[in-house]
Amino acid sequence: MNITSSPGMYVVSFNMENPMRKDRYRPESKSYVNKNMIKVGKSSNLNRTMKNRYTKTFAYRESEPKRTIKYWQSLGYRDNNLKKCFGCNVKTPHHHVILEYIKETSFLSEQDRKDIENRVKIEFSQSKIFGEYYKNDIKNDVIIFLDKIIASYQK
Repeated sequence: MNITSSPGMYVVSFNMENPMRKDRYRPESKSYVNKNMIKVGKSSNLNRTMKNRYTKTFAYRESEPKRTIKYWQSLGYRDNNLKKCFGCNVKTPHHHVILEYIKETSFLSEQDRKDIENRVKIEFSQSKIFGEYYKNDIKNDVIIFLDKIIASYQK
């Protein structure tokens, strides 16, 4: 899949062995992501979202953001240079994100993308875990649903 810098909608899944915190800028968060989840989202820049958000958060981490130093020190690390992956034991750069679906939607407004995201939340509320994270077993249904909704805006 070609990832552009355009706005769009996406679905990602994960393949980590151990659950990982969902936000590297707030490592104290109690929300964890695991391989049984998917994330459905919208982005104003798909390339930046995939490269900076997901493949750095759910990945091997050379170092963490400077503003998290105190948190990591409270857990016994000397600094924020972790050089590890919390999702597995691999000590080389990698990530645990699988891009399942991406649809460029530059023809939609930001509000349209928010509305689509909300329609997904309503349609799949029984499978929602938190935020825009859902149970992995609905992945194909979500992708079909997104394709239909996005196509309806093009008419």
